[in-house]
Amino acid sequence: MFEIMNGVKEKFNEFINEGKNDLKKIKEPKDLAKQIPNLLTLSRLFLIPFIVGNILSGNLITAGLISLGASATDFLDGKVARTLDASSTFGAKLDAVVDKIFITTVTIPLFITNPYLIIPIILDMAIASINGYAHALGIQTETSMIGKIKTVFLDSLICSVFFTKFKVIDNISKALYFSTIALQLKTAKDYYKTYIKKNLNNLDGSTLPKNEESLKLDDEETKTVELEKTKNVKLEDSKSSELDSLMELKKELQKTKDNNEQVIEPNKIKVKKNDIF
Repeated sequence: MFEIMNGVKEKFNEFINEGKNDLKKIKEPKDLAKQIPNLLTLSRLFLIPFIVGNILSGNLITAGLISLGASATDFLDGKVARTLDASSTFGAKLDAVVDKIFITTVTIPLFITNPYLIIPIILDMAIASINGYAHALGIQTETSMIGKIKTVFLDSLICSVFFTKFKVIDNISKALYFSTIALQLKTAKDYYKTYIKKNLNNLDGSTLPKNEESLKLDDEETKTVELEKTKNVKLEDSKSSELDSLMELKKELQKTKDNNEQVIEPNKIKVKKNDIF
């Protein structure tokens, strides 16, 4: 658990540092244009108080119209980023974070009149938890196509809830409700299989990644073990070489002995007739 918290903290610090680096790139007025997608994304956060205030005041239509405007920025930020060639890792992460904050904070007040919304919100929080856990494991996640469709349906569901006083929209809202839940279940299952189950199986029984310092220590230990193995192999080779030399020497001696037919017995030496002393 402690390692997971460290992983989350590292990812949060990484996210903040990416944001700072993005701001440091602003050196000329033309560089500000590339920040337009991020400003559109952040605008959703500034609209939250107005939406929540109108919901609590019972002005659901007004809250719904503002929510529709916020949802439009969710579509525009990505399109503008691609048009301006301003897409960035930080922008993608910021968009995902703002989406989760927006949906959660806007939907919670709606529980008062629409308690059934708790199911899609819990499912969306589960999906966010899977992604968060994957990031804590050091796994780079990407939004799948089914995940993008799920987000569109969820946003549409939340916006439709503000206008359920109209019969037609009420029927559309019900259809969106069940479709959204089905898409959320599918997304959660896919993300779990892709980012958690598969990677945990590849960790050889270890469910948590080692931190950078542990990995460095492991590398040093691995190098030490490999060095020891190399030394042992060299030593074994040396011993083997010495043994081979001794065996060769023994063979040579045996050959010499056979050629000279020398037989040494107690108090007796037998020599060939042609040997000269």
